[in-house]
This record gives sequence, C-alpha cells and structure tokens, in this order.
Amino acid sequence: MRGRSLAAWRREAIRRMERSRRATLLFLSRLPESEISRPRTQGSWSVKDSLAHIAAWEEEGTHRLELIARGRGRRIRFYDDMRAVDRFNARAVGRARTVPLARLLRRLARARRRLIEALRKLPPEALRDPAHEVPVVGWLPEFAWTHERSHLREIREWWRSRERAP
Repeated sequence: MRGRSLAAWRREAIRRMERSRRATLLFLSRLPESEISRPRTQGSWSVKDSLAHIAAWEEEGTHRLELIARGRGRRIRFYDDMRAVDRFNARAVGRARTVPLARLLRRLARARRRLIEALRKLPPEALRDPAHEVPVVGWLPEFAWTHERSHLREIREWWRSRERAP
C-alpha cells in the first residue's frame, strides 16, 4: 500500500468507525436503561460493561496512535496472551461498573472522537510503518469497528432471544 492508498484506507476506516457507532447508538436507543445495565446478559457482563470495554480499547488505540505520532511506536505494548487481555478487560469493566450510563455514553463518544482525531493526524505512511511490531492497518479495525460490530451482534442476539421468550 502506498501513501495514496493508505490515505484511502484511513478515510474508509473513519467511515466504518462512524457507521459502527451510529448503528450501536441507534440499537441502544431502543433498549430500556434497566436492560442495558442488567448483569450477565453478555456472558459475565452487562451491555453497559461491553460499552465500557469498547471505550477502553478505543482509548488504548488512541494512546497507540499518539505514541506513533511522537515517533515512539516501538513502545506500544502488544498483548501476547489472553491472560493479559483478560486482565485489561477486567480492569476496564471494573472501573466503569459504578459509572452512570449517561456518563459512560459520553466517555464512549469521546473515546471514538479522539481515536478518529489521532488517526487523522498521522501521515498515511505511518499506518503501515514496517518498524512497528504490528502496523496500524493490522490492529486498528479490531480496536474500533470490527470489535464494536461484534459486540453489537451479540447484544442484538441477546435482545432478540428476550423478545422471543414467552
């Protein structure tokens, strides 16, 4: 991928992030807050916990993009095993458990906005810099739109199962 195609990749990434967030917020607008906060609807998490988890990974993504912008991409921490990922997730969800939903939704919006801003600031070549252990084009989708879509799919499936239940 060259500079021009990397710039196109970035534009498409931003469009995908915007679409995935709109879809998530639209679906959540149909759910009662009590259901969003209901424990154990998403495995051991609530829908609200899933939102905190999404926000935390987007904040981590912003941190990574900022390191790259400062020429410190080699300092990015990649998680080598699922135990480290599980610890990150547990901390992220645990810290947000007592946060009111409205405040969490503002955090989610801020996390996405900052992620997009940080992405826009990078020169296109930085998106596939061979000096990085994993280039931005390799990890960003999972930190943003594919990750969010996956959780939204799980939330929809849970909600449909509740609607079908007698």
